[in-house]
Amino acid sequence: MMTMAVQASRIPSGPRRRSRVRMQLSIVPLIDVVFLLLVFFLLTASFRPQEGFLPTRLPQQSASAEPSELEPVPIRVVTMPNGDCQVQIGSLDPILISVDAPAEGFLNVKNAIHNLFMQQGRTAENPIKLIPTVQTKWDHVVKTYHCLWQLNLTKVIFAIVE
Repeated sequence: MMTMAVQASRIPSGPRRRSRVRMQLSIVPLIDVVFLLLVFFLLTASFRPQEGFLPTRLPQQSASAEPSELEPVPIRVVTMPNGDCQVQIGSLDPILISVDAPAEGFLNVKNAIHNLFMQQGRTAENPIKLIPTVQTKWDHVVKTYHCLWQLNLTKVIFAIVE
C-alpha cells in the first residue's frame, strides 16, 4: 500500500502574510457611461427659442369716454393644412400667405387693412377683432397682430377659440 505523505505547508508569517489587496477603480467604463449619458441628453433635449412679448398699449379710461359706434373689423386668421395662412379682413377676399414667402403675404395684409380703414373712414380708435381657429398657429396670429401694431391700431380684441 502506498502511503501518502502530507506535507505540512508553512504559512508565512510576518509582513508577507499581511499583504494588502489593492482595490482599483477602473475609470474606462465610467467614462463610457458618462459619454453615453451626454449623447443621450443632447439628442433628447428640445431647444426652444425664447418667447417674446407682444407690445400693447392699454387705453386710459376717462369719465367722458363714449362707446365706439362702429363695429369691430373682424380679421379671421386660418392656418391651412399645408402650413399656409389665410387672412380674411372683414368681407374682403381672403389673402393667402405662402409658407415660402410670409413677409410678402403679411405686407399684403398690412396694406389691405390700411386701405380698408381709409375707405371706411376709420381711425386708430376703432376696434379690431382677431379671430383665429383651433388649428391656427400662434405665429400667424402674432404676425397679423404685428401688422396692426405697425399701423398704430392698438384696440385689438382677441376672440376666444374653443
